[in-house]
Amino acid sequence: MALMPAVFDFDRYAELFNDQGAAGAPSEMHGHLVGRLSAGTRLDHTTWLSLATELLDGRNALSEAGKVMLIQLYDATLAQLAGSGFDITLLVPDDSATIDRRTHALGEWCEGFLGGFGLVERDGELTEEADSVLRDFAAIAQVQTDLDESEANEVDFMEVTEYVRMAVLMVFSECQPASDQDQPPASLH
Repeated sequence: MALMPAVFDFDRYAELFNDQGAAGAPSEMHGHLVGRLSAGTRLDHTTWLSLATELLDGRNALSEAGKVMLIQLYDATLAQLAGSGFDITLLVPDDSATIDRRTHALGEWCEGFLGGFGLVERDGELTEEADSVLRDFAAIAQVQTDLDESEANEVDFMEVTEYVRMAVLMVFSECQPASDQDQPPASLH
């Protein structure tokens, strides 16, 4: 697995949330962002910062460095979703965190995704496969933690995480407006 870009370093966002006295969680905020983007919404940076500030639900004003971090997160996330690499990085703690903490964060991420996706007014029905993904995410969001550090739990976590990543890419692909999908790729010259 490739090294995670610094823009997706969970601990940086956990520190930002802590500095803000935030009630929210970084994983839930990122899931919310991915949910909105997957449903077809695009936000300008000012709107994203306003939304992120709401999701932070913090007591302190957002610093300039915090704003830059959040804009980088938005841009990098959209680039991954819209790119041809079929890869999305979930903002959850890395492997050095306990399985319990990572599982809880993945549940928060899925909860955020459902909230963000559900707030976007969409035309048309979802396919049965996309509906199934949303039901699965709802189940993952209800995950019970208090897990032992075991190889079996690690394997289960990795499988569920991979499923979430692939499912997000499928939902994103399905829900993009036709005008976005019909555009020819940008030329480099």
